[in-house]
Amino acid sequence: MMLEHIRVVDLTKDLGSYAGTLLARLGANVVQGAAPTIGDPAQVEMARHGKHLVAPEDLIAVIERADILLRGPEPLSPELAAARHPRLIEVTIQPFDAGGTNQARPATDLTILARSGLMTIVGDPDRPPLTLPGQQAWALAGIQGAIAALVALNARAADGLGQAASVSAYRSAVLANYREPLMWEWAGRVGTRTGNLLVRGKSGVRQIWPCADGYVTWSFVDNPPMMRAMVGRLVGDAMAGLLADVDWDAVLVADTPRETLVIWEELVAAWLGTKAKVVLTGLSNTHGMGLSVIADVGDVLVSDHLAERGLWEETEVAGQTVRVPGPLFRESGA
Repeated sequence: MMLEHIRVVDLTKDLGSYAGTLLARLGANVVQGAAPTIGDPAQVEMARHGKHLVAPEDLIAVIERADILLRGPEPLSPELAAARHPRLIEVTIQPFDAGGTNQARPATDLTILARSGLMTIVGDPDRPPLTLPGQQAWALAGIQGAIAALVALNARAADGLGQAASVSAYRSAVLANYREPLMWEWAGRVGTRTGNLLVRGKSGVRQIWPCADGYVTWSFVDNPPMMRAMVGRLVGDAMAGLLADVDWDAVLVADTPRETLVIWEELVAAWLGTKAKVVLTGLSNTHGMGLSVIADVGDVLVSDHLAERGLWEETEVAGQTVRVPGPLFRESGA
């Protein structure tokens, strides 16, 4: 596996614990020095999955041999600080930038998501803002922490020296909200909630659709081959109506009035409601419709694709054996 020769010491608790989990799934030998405390037993177990617990009295010895040290904003004890060595990569994962204007603000997953602006655009325009499921700000910080560690590993391969990196959960959440910061910087526009509409040009198009046994994502877009592929399927089932007469090379969807798009979307919605997810996937892959199935937990667990690539591992959570994601990558040996 990719990082099987790398030793990681994870001193994070809740914020940043996902960084160690990701490195473990890349093959690193990760030892956990502090157990997560937030969340139900399943969340805590997932944060620890793939890691090995180490006794506090053994931490100094493992840090002295480690390649990567993951830690939270709390200062290291003098003994642990003294165990650091020149080749050690140290990644600090904290709620906000140290010494920044936000440092004294409340730092929970919810408050950081709100502060980042992500909640401003999540939900329907006529309803209050929504948070995202799980602990997304914490997870985003963990992803950026793992990336920082990998970048530092690459640099160490060139000069032999360790590095210190600092990751902010707030900045990680802002980066995840990639479109709105750019719109503010370049157009001075503050994003709003648009619900199930993807706003482009002068109008907006529907994104999420119910089908016979779940949901799919697809939109009217300025891609004539994709539009012809979708309408061709409706024509084959005698359900295209006036869509059969649209010249997609001459139409600009982004400038089409919303009233017209609603009529078109009603025709597509009626057709999608007659098809199961597996059928729609096959049609889209064959004809280039640009449609994607929205998988629920049950779909993921029975996916032939994920099973074939050996994603799942079994572990004990709250006394039950469950399947959890295993290695992110596997080497072919070639």
